[in-house]
Amino acid sequence: MLAPAVAGAPAPSGGGRHPIVFTETPPGGQPRLLLLEASGAVRLLSQGFFAAADPDVSWDAKRILFAGKKTAAEPWQIYEMTLATGAVRQLTKMASDCRRPAYQSKIFSLDIPDPWPQAAFFCGGALHTVKFDGTLRQRITFTPWQESDATMLPDGMMVFASRQGGRSQIMAVNLDGTDYSLYLPGEKLREPAVTMDGRLVFVDGEGVLASVDLIRPLRTRRELTRPSDGIFSTPAGLPGGRLLVSWQPDARTPAGIYRFHPANKTKVPVYVKPGSDLRQARPVIARPEPEGRGSVVEEGAGWSRLYCLSVFTTDQPERIRPGQAWRLRVYTAPFDNPRKIGDLRIEDDGSFHLEVPPNTPLKLELADAAGRAVRTSAWMYTRPKENRGCIGCHEDPELTPENREAKALIRKPVKLTAPAWISNGGSK
Repeated sequence: MLAPAVAGAPAPSGGGRHPIVFTETPPGGQPRLLLLEASGAVRLLSQGFFAAADPDVSWDAKRILFAGKKTAAEPWQIYEMTLATGAVRQLTKMASDCRRPAYQSKIFSLDIPDPWPQAAFFCGGALHTVKFDGTLRQRITFTPWQESDATMLPDGMMVFASRQGGRSQIMAVNLDGTDYSLYLPGEKLREPAVTMDGRLVFVDGEGVLASVDLIRPLRTRRELTRPSDGIFSTPAGLPGGRLLVSWQPDARTPAGIYRFHPANKTKVPVYVKPGSDLRQARPVIARPEPEGRGSVVEEGAGWSRLYCLSVFTTDQPERIRPGQAWRLRVYTAPFDNPRKIGDLRIEDDGSFHLEVPPNTPLKLELADAAGRAVRTSAWMYTRPKENRGCIGCHEDPELTPENREAKALIRKPVKLTAPAWISNGGSK
């Protein structure tokens, strides 16, 4: 059933060529989803929901994912809506709030005949995925950080904001949670979005827009706005390199929806409603689906492997070099008082090879011959049956490894065990 038009809504200030779905929070009310048609008409999408927010548009622009609450008492859950008919289906039924859903590309494995699409979402501080029939729900990140705002890159990787204590960086991960790694360091980075001209735009600090090239994100950062330009949030890509953004001239003014052109810094109002806060605007535009990704994960495997080619490949070669007996210490949760589960000597070429428990937070510590900790990793994890490797110890992320055989990889991995930490969440 199609939702009704919104009574009393003002005409869009700047118009637009494409429909736009967005979240409106009226004064003293709950957030709701609206659709701004190309004609300028505004339609309520979330009729029958106590609250709704976090829209994401499908690759063919025919459906949206969103988070919703049917009643005030129930937790937020993930739903999908067909825009042409208003038909809604529920993807999750969890005891905790599920927010910020995002369409993924197709995932496949050697023992599954047909690839399947799925959605990612945020729940309980971690990223999860689920198929569109509600099955195969899995947790895919296992760190102490708050990880959300997921978005797909064209190559099939997924990036997201990771709030690590007082910092917020952009991390990357495969669709199944493998190869968890740093994508872009920073202090207050959030809300990443891919533009239609091949860049990643994000919000930094208290509302500054910045971007990087997808090819070399660590070397191509540029600021798109300044703090004096106002507060920007929830960017989304538009044709021609433009952005759809929420913008506030100051913290006291509710956000309106604008088209922003980074080249000339112009802001054209698209929809502004006095008193209401308008965010998460997403253009309803068909775009290419990102590359699919294969998966080796088998939840019942019970093992994974972690290796390093050489800790002597590092950004501190004057401190970390051959010539002494280096050791590796491995820790797991609890996060405030990590428990050591491994202490082993590193090979004289700087390599190590471990079999570690999957879906378990891990932290590595490099110690010299006197037992002093020299470098420590951030929290990481591996997925069941994943073989995860690194080049070195805090090395330049753009380096490629030397073409040689690491000694530790010739031998069997050192097996480490850890107490059960958390289940994967199952597929119910």
